[in-house]
Amino acid sequence: MRIVNPLYDQAFKYLMDNESVAKKVLSLILEQDIISLQSKPQEIKLLDKTRMIPLSRFDFKAVVRTPENTHKNILIEVQKSNNPDPIMRFRRYLGKNYIKQETYIDENGKEVKGPLPIITVYFLGYSLPEYDNVALVVNNRVMDATTKEEIEKKNDFVELLTHPSYILQVTKLPEKRRTKLERFLSFFDQSRKTDDDFVLEIDGEEIADLEEIANYLHRGTLDEELLNSLAYEEDYDESVKKLEDELEDERRQKEEAKQREAHAIQREADAKLREQQAMLKLAAKMKRYGESIEDIMRETGLTEQEIKNLL
Repeated sequence: MRIVNPLYDQAFKYLMDNESVAKKVLSLILEQDIISLQSKPQEIKLLDKTRMIPLSRFDFKAVVRTPENTHKNILIEVQKSNNPDPIMRFRRYLGKNYIKQETYIDENGKEVKGPLPIITVYFLGYSLPEYDNVALVVNNRVMDATTKEEIEKKNDFVELLTHPSYILQVTKLPEKRRTKLERFLSFFDQSRKTDDDFVLEIDGEEIADLEEIANYLHRGTLDEELLNSLAYEEDYDESVKKLEDELEDERRQKEEAKQREAHAIQREADAKLREQQAMLKLAAKMKRYGESIEDIMRETGLTEQEIKNLL
């Protein structure tokens, strides 16, 4: 089955813009029953002004069912980056959600306005070298600082100032897909690229329990407008990469030129030092043989005081 490559920004946008599909995707990642999901206005493609690195971001307001069978309102922030060093941008956009107040229905059925707990999901198109895991969950625990025992009680103050994160390294997919999450991440398997990098050929049996998502991504391959935007994105990314490579070459050449200049200055300084040491040695020898200070000055270029200071 052919699908659009969701590692491309426009294909990822196509995937997450469909609230029904996004609900299934996030339920699968978070391993929580998402009762309702509402997408919120967001920037689709954000660029670092200095390096022009794309970053896709999506915000959702969701109601999830807790293990205690109660309903809980949360914000889910989804970000995707294909390049390293997006940390400051990830933090910047997360910070905006921390200061937002949302209108929602509380457990008593009343409409209220206030901050919501945040869950972040990061799709990374590159590897974190310290981790070989395809999926990581980072979830702060509340512990007694004295006994180191975990405390199970919940509190809004604590919950609203910390957040769980899900980090998905699509480059670390194992060859054998054991879990439903790993099978879902097969949709991001870049080893399945076709002649067009923005289209993947996936194994239908491998994702047999993910038909709705697979069929939706497959329909994207029949959307000429989407395919054109993916082709444009590919050209754009190649242009950016070429520009970055050129800038990196220019930076490296400047650095090498600076190093050559520094080495030349050091060599010149070393040569002057050796010459000075040779003149001092010659002057000392002439002084021992009783040569006049004037003759020594003329021969070595040393000052009268430098000669007098010689032993």
